[in-house]
Order: sequence, then structure tokens, then C-alpha cells
Amino acid sequence: MIEGCCEHPHMQGSPCWERRPLKKKALEMLLSKVPPHPQPRVELEQYATPPHLASRLLWIAAFSYHGLEGTVVDLGAGTGRLGLGAAILGAPYVILVDVDKKALSVALAAAKSLGVDACVDAVCAEASRFETSRDVHCVIQNPPFGVHRRGVDIEFLRTALRLAPTVFSIHKAESLDYVLAKCREMGCSPGVLFEEVVRLPPTMPHHRKESHEVRVAAIKVNRGIMLF
Repeated sequence: MIEGCCEHPHMQGSPCWERRPLKKKALEMLLSKVPPHPQPRVELEQYATPPHLASRLLWIAAFSYHGLEGTVVDLGAGTGRLGLGAAILGAPYVILVDVDKKALSVALAAAKSLGVDACVDAVCAEASRFETSRDVHCVIQNPPFGVHRRGVDIEFLRTALRLAPTVFSIHKAESLDYVLAKCREMGCSPGVLFEEVVRLPPTMPHHRKESHEVRVAAIKVNRGIMLF
């Protein structure tokens, strides 16, 4: 169920699906079944996270850093590829947060289709206004890059670090130095996990090319003594 300001109470402590051993390629295939945004808005930079990119980041978070062992929040979740992937890999409870109610409806339908709806909830809210009484283990996010609203990527990072001690986040590679510097200004310890080129399909009315290449960087940030 989509709530306006808090998680639905019946989800507290609900068990998730019975999981079987899974390979990264299988995770990528499952995430490819999650539909993109039904009506993407350019001002919100609503581009679906490519399944390969989502599965790569999730795999590192889960098996290199044990990052999915508690409550996971997916900020700016869209239709939920990152959050649902976290649930598939064993996160006991996942909260999808997005300002777009239509996108969250698609995400919850996908959660049911994938068999993880028992441990996935959704909150329709601006990321910066989201609050939860739960202890959040980590935030995993693919925030807007700040192309149409400057600084929104840092706003997402600031909110994520308020919510959780560990954040896994995707950013435009050309902004990487700036993003890392901002993390350090906030008293946090950032590190680069990987960089790769992703191909985005034409999803906006102004798109004319068959695909658009963007170089992205995935980072991990550990919260220190917050300086903001």
C-alpha cells in the first residue's frame, strides 16, 4: 500500500519470500521485468535504472559489504528496480520512497509479481521530507543527477545520510569529484565502487536518438560526524 507520510503498519515484521540461491545474471533478468516509469517527467529526471547497473550495485552492496541485512530505503525509487532487487537478495524490509504515486503503483505491482510484496512498502513523499521510526541499515539510490534542478543530487545524499549510516548511490561520472567533495564536507567517508557507461532508451518526448550513453559512477558513503 502507498502511504502519504509513513509505512503501512501491517508491514511491521512481515516475513519476505523464501529465497533460493541466485546468480547475478538471474537477478538482472528479474529486474528487467520491472517496468519503467509509466509517464516519466523530464523535470524529475525519471529515467529507469538499467537492470545491469542495478544488479551490479546490489550485488556489491549485498555480498561485498553485507549492506542488505536490515531495513533498506530506496530514495527516488521510481518503479523500484533497486529496492525490489534488494528484497530479492534478502533485505528483510524495503521502503520505496518517491514523489510519483503512479510510479510507486507500478513498483508495488512488480513486487507482487516477483514474490517480494510481503517485505516491500511504499511511501509517496519528497525524499527530503521522508521520515521513519525504523532503524535503517542502508539507503540505496539512483537520484536525479541535477541536470534540471541543480543540487538535487546532493539533497538526496544529505537525506540518505540522515536516514542511514551507509549509502550506496549512483551519480553522473562527470560530477564525481564534486559529489565526493560534498560528502567530505558533510563529515562523511565516500569511496568509488565502479564506473561504467549505460545506454538509456528514448523515454522522453524530446528524445530523438535510439539510445543515449551516459557515464555513471557508483559510490559508497559511510556516515561520520555530520557537519550539517
